[in-house]
Amino acid sequence: METDPTQPGLADVRHPTLAQLRDPSQAEVGEHLKSCSMCSAIVTGGTHLESAPVMLDLPKGLVSENAFRWPADPIARGGMAQIFAGEDRRLGRTVILKAPREGDDLPPGMADLFQRRVTAEARILAKLQHPAIVTIYELGKASVGWPFCVLQRVEGTSLRDRLDVLHEAEVEGGKPKTRERLELLSSLVGIAEALAYAHEQRVVHRDCTPNNILLGKRGEATLIDWGIARDLDAPGVGAELGPLDADHPSQSGRMVTISAGTPPYLPLEQSQGRAADPTFDVYSFGVTLYEVVSGRTPFEWKATEPGARTRQIEAFLDWLKSDDAVPPADPRDPELSGIVARAMTRDASTRFTADELVRALKQYLTGDLVFSHRYSPTGRLVRWIRAHRAASVSVAFLIAFIVAGALVWAQLARRARIDAEIRSEKDHALTEASQKGELAAKATTEAAEAQARAEQAQREGKNADALRADADKKRQIADRAKADAQKSAARAQSDAAEAQKDKADAEGARETAEKDRDAAKAAQVEAEHVRDTARAAREAADRERDAAKTARDAADKERDSARSAAATAEADRDAARSGQQRAESDRDTARSAQQNAEKERDAATAARSAVERERDEERKRNAELLKQLRDAERPRTREPTPTPVPEPTP
Repeated sequence: METDPTQPGLADVRHPTLAQLRDPSQAEVGEHLKSCSMCSAIVTGGTHLESAPVMLDLPKGLVSENAFRWPADPIARGGMAQIFAGEDRRLGRTVILKAPREGDDLPPGMADLFQRRVTAEARILAKLQHPAIVTIYELGKASVGWPFCVLQRVEGTSLRDRLDVLHEAEVEGGKPKTRERLELLSSLVGIAEALAYAHEQRVVHRDCTPNNILLGKRGEATLIDWGIARDLDAPGVGAELGPLDADHPSQSGRMVTISAGTPPYLPLEQSQGRAADPTFDVYSFGVTLYEVVSGRTPFEWKATEPGARTRQIEAFLDWLKSDDAVPPADPRDPELSGIVARAMTRDASTRFTADELVRALKQYLTGDLVFSHRYSPTGRLVRWIRAHRAASVSVAFLIAFIVAGALVWAQLARRARIDAEIRSEKDHALTEASQKGELAAKATTEAAEAQARAEQAQREGKNADALRADADKKRQIADRAKADAQKSAARAQSDAAEAQKDKADAEGARETAEKDRDAAKAAQVEAEHVRDTARAAREAADRERDAAKTARDAADKERDSARSAAATAEADRDAARSGQQRAESDRDTARSAQQNAEKERDAATAARSAVERERDEERKRNAELLKQLRDAERPRTREPTPTPVPEPTP
């Protein structure tokens, strides 16, 4: 997505003078104000600019442009200033030189406005000392009188370019670059800290957009371009009349020019020209976070032709005034979407402060519970699992091992019970077959005895029919008992075979259960190993966190020392300035005395010249008188030539 700043720009048209702009009742001036953002900015901010305390009474002794090597062309040109990649001749370092825009096409008074803005930016940056804020080295004054800033040159690419590259990669690959976007999110915490620090110093940036954030090679981020920033402690800083103020006398119809800021990153109150407030920066940074996470801005903005651009600004301002719900930045992540939504809420009273925004982002990135988000019990459990992955894995493996052990134990107990029942049935069948066998044997014995008695009776000649019938009956009983015994033995043998098969199956199930138990034990060992590894990693992370905390504390101490040194240097610089001013005063006094002496010398020289002229004239008069005297004393006849009389000494 392309964006364009709305700072006062130049156009190839003839601009009205300041006197004409102050009287917009003329029809042509009113029409010009509708289409020219530069002249509208002068009209809307004229009262503030005239009362601004930043004047161009720059102190003497500022470094001049001769101390730097200026390239022929600037590397960038904005609405108010032009940027050069220069070189400090004294220290041999590359610096950024920011000078006000120049040109014959500037309307009267615009050059003074640009010079005041550059001077104000220098004074604001001199008030701020933060790693994520571009550093100002000094304020210079050109020999022709205009000021320029000497800034730190930050190596890197803008966040705007980085987002464009990610967008192109997502369009080509068809997959979102979630990891890369989260990495950008972690880098932007430094920008949030820089805004919090600036707000502590009572400074509002008013243009925190991807165009003004530079990303270094190691992920560090720097906030640049403080040209329209406001120092809330500076006298004379008040509300700036906005372009949509109905009471504004210059408004003819509906004016849609935004005097300061970059759509679609500015809130409604900033578009209306209200007094600068820290919530402006929080909103702009929230829109930037929204674009980083989702790849788009809540209001889709595209660079268009000048005529269409006016209509787009109208649509943007209507969107700001509407109550249309903004889609979440990432519907899959309600925590992050909630942070972004609260940063860019349209109600300024419910927005984060910069400090709260830093706290929420750090809690989200470290996996802690975000203080501004409401969690359900399930959500808290999920967050705890995410935050304690090692413990969660260990508990899951332990539960799985317990369940597997219980299942194995139940299977073994069931198999043992079935095996006992089979053995009992087998013993019962064998006992029954044995008993029936004994009965069959006994019946066979009795049948044999009856048969023997029948044969004995027949041999003795007795009636053996009854005995023979009894013997047949007993034999039949014995046959039936024998058949039953054989059936019982066969059934017992079948039951034994089936029991043997069930036993074999039970043995197989037991082996499988033992294998499962061994696998569960191995899983438990692996889980314990993972738990130990996770515990070691957590301890290492704790050590690294402690080391980082120690390093951060050391950095804070160094920063405090640097601030103290900067304060000392400031005091020394003030003392040096005082000494320099005294020296300049003494030098001016000496120059004045020298000039007086030179005047007296010139007067003496003139007096001497006058005396010499009078002497020469007196000599001429004396010579003429002597000549007349000689002529008067000369006789009419020829006489000897008189002896010449020496001239009198004057």
